[in-house]
Amino acid sequence: MKATKYTVGVLNLFSINKQQIISYIKKNKGKVNGYICVTNTRTAYLSNNNKAYGVIQNNSLFTIPDGMPLVWLGKLAGIKNIERTAGPELFEEALLDKDKSLKHYLLGDTEDVIRKLEQKCKIEYKANIVGSYSPPFLDVNKYDYKAIAKKINNSGADIVWLALGSPKQDVFASKLVAHTDNKILLNVGAAFRFILREYNMPPSVIQKIGLTGVYWRFKQKPMLFLQKYPKYVVFILKHALIKLLKK
Repeated sequence: MKATKYTVGVLNLFSINKQQIISYIKKNKGKVNGYICVTNTRTAYLSNNNKAYGVIQNNSLFTIPDGMPLVWLGKLAGIKNIERTAGPELFEEALLDKDKSLKHYLLGDTEDVIRKLEQKCKIEYKANIVGSYSPPFLDVNKYDYKAIAKKINNSGADIVWLALGSPKQDVFASKLVAHTDNKILLNVGAAFRFILREYNMPPSVIQKIGLTGVYWRFKQKPMLFLQKYPKYVVFILKHALIKLLKK
């Protein structure tokens, strides 16, 4: 499998599409223990400004770009066929896969969401869901990762879908894999609610011009967005200029 690496500051990103990731999982299930991060402009910024979090992102099996600004930086780095891969789209791609032998474990969100999602995955997608867990809302350092991993290991899962939101889910995954037995964890943010159609992707034109993150963050928390988003824009422009000057 060809996965071209490029950097955005200290962060290592990989150009790899949904189908390639699913193929990687099927080929390596039961053989590889690790996590895959799906990162956007905000988490790329955090990775460059928090050393510990940057290490977590770079210790993943793959960290893939979810966000057109990161795709554009990949193109400036010389990668022609790079694609944006959103967590919800990756999750649904795996559920739709014709090979139903892949064993899924759902981890994250509320008990009500997990219950409805498990039912939908089994009935509509015919997916092989072997377990689920809605963790309590705690500080990321206070979970009993050994106990959670025991549930996962006992389920026989091949893949764990982790939906806690970033950066929490990435830190959570980095701690959990110390106790899992050859499991691949995918950190997919709000993917569970997208599958339940509680959330919907913005219009395609919004996605194409790289404003998906803007759309969601402004819609959910407009004042916080206005306070924080300008620094993410500056971050992208800075790294675009760096790549242009290297040409």
